[in-house]
Amino acid sequence: MERRYDTLLFPGGKSRAFTLSYDDGVVQDRRLAALLRDCGLKCTFNISAGLLGVQEVGTIGGMPELDVSKLSEHELAEVYAGHEIAGHSLYHSALDSLGTPRMTYEILEDKRRLEAISGKPLKTFAYPYGLVSDDVVRTLRLAGYKAARTVVSTHDFGIPQDFLRWNPTCHHEEPELMELAQRFVNDTREFGPLLFYVWGHAYEFAGRDNWDIIERLAEYISAHADSIWFATNGEIADYVAAYRALEYSVDGSMIYNPSALDVTILTRRCPLVLPAGQISCADC
Repeated sequence: MERRYDTLLFPGGKSRAFTLSYDDGVVQDRRLAALLRDCGLKCTFNISAGLLGVQEVGTIGGMPELDVSKLSEHELAEVYAGHEIAGHSLYHSALDSLGTPRMTYEILEDKRRLEAISGKPLKTFAYPYGLVSDDVVRTLRLAGYKAARTVVSTHDFGIPQDFLRWNPTCHHEEPELMELAQRFVNDTREFGPLLFYVWGHAYEFAGRDNWDIIERLAEYISAHADSIWFATNGEIADYVAAYRALEYSVDGSMIYNPSALDVTILTRRCPLVLPAGQISCADC
């Protein structure tokens, strides 16, 4: 046996992945979801099912008064086609302060309603106001969530150890956004795999009249589709979980992939695809 440095690669043998996450299910998501879809990008949209269809005008974060109405239930399939619908608590409540019974209800009922609308189990969640506690994390896990996003920027491209405390790379309004994007694409000194995660609220583009921020980012990232996997939060969480579930023989000559996803790794400088449910020879 010899020293090994097996490394995760994303589908297609790519060493980079890009994902986005936008909150609240607001009417500005219509424009954002279409823009991203036209660029071939994928986004996870976090929705509070109890607020669907609510008409609201407000002032947020120093922005002028703007429409922050929520999409109706009947729009979701069309608006979010090709993207992912995710949980955000039933009424966008501060979950860490509700007490366990109410907090549990808000998580489960939001998930139940959104699953009925989307026709599929929800995998991911975003913490309202970024508020996280051990009790909330435990309840999300029991509810079947695989990943949940915070609002803590890392300014790096690491893969989280705990996907239920998933810190994004940055918010789209941070001044480092395009610098980070360029580093993500171009800096070969970065040790892969790399994951670039941007989040925000679509109403911020309307309130600050700066749609050019996301247009510029989407155009730049999509131009590098040959080397970047564009995925939803749920797709990334599932893929990394499949990689982490790989089973090696003692001498490393065999690898069993027990998941339902094909997984690609880099071993001995050679990409190796490990088919779902099969044992593969690790020699390459």
